[in-house]
Amino acid sequence: MGTDNDWERWGARDAYFGVLSNDKFRKDRLDQAAKAEFFASGNKHVERVQKLILENFRQEFHPDTTLDFGCGVGRLTLPLAKISQRAVGIDISPSMIAEAAENAKSANVINVSFALSDDCLSNVEGQFSLVHSYLVLQHIPWIRGRKILQQLANKVEPGGLLAVHFFTSSNAPSYIRTIVRLRYAIPPLNWLRNLVKRRPIFEPAMQLHIYDVDKVICDLQGRGFETLACCSEPDMDGFKSILLLAREALIKSPVTK
Repeated sequence: MGTDNDWERWGARDAYFGVLSNDKFRKDRLDQAAKAEFFASGNKHVERVQKLILENFRQEFHPDTTLDFGCGVGRLTLPLAKISQRAVGIDISPSMIAEAAENAKSANVINVSFALSDDCLSNVEGQFSLVHSYLVLQHIPWIRGRKILQQLANKVEPGGLLAVHFFTSSNAPSYIRTIVRLRYAIPPLNWLRNLVKRRPIFEPAMQLHIYDVDKVICDLQGRGFETLACCSEPDMDGFKSILLLAREALIKSPVTK
């Protein structure tokens, strides 16, 4: 699919910028200080997730097993591994996976593994105490992403937690969003934008999509998630987003017809 090909291109050419779109993380600028800052931001995020779980569910949470969907180069997977007995990172980009494995080796994080992702999560075995995804789903169109979210929910063990981030709205006028969607579908329009922005002409677009939070919650409740919390995130380039926390019931109620 187009977005998959784009992310492999990011992984091969400019992986760290693909994960965090700040020019300091461009390949030609990524010195040791910038790389340290990059990974420090991952540690802060994982600390925040633990804090939000404590605030919303009144429990300290130290998962036995963690799945990180859209792991990129391991920015969040590595600190998740540090609070887990075992962590698995999955990504659609082979180049991202290879870089993540190198980063784990360099950091001497040995309780983590990586695998290629697909929409059915076919390379992921078993269920997990925590299933996590951050700054990923907004790059996947809603119809496809909704199905992936349901697959992720199925990977949460009874009593486990799902923590997923996605965009919920944009302050851009509808005609601007229409133009943006045309740029996603017609590459020359994106090349023209790159010229205007003084970026590499063939640099792929980073697609940004909005999710229907009510439908996401309904899907999760239908799969036995009994406790949910919508945690607001800072605005990102005119988009509002949330980190949705959801806990799987220990014992599911029987489905009534």
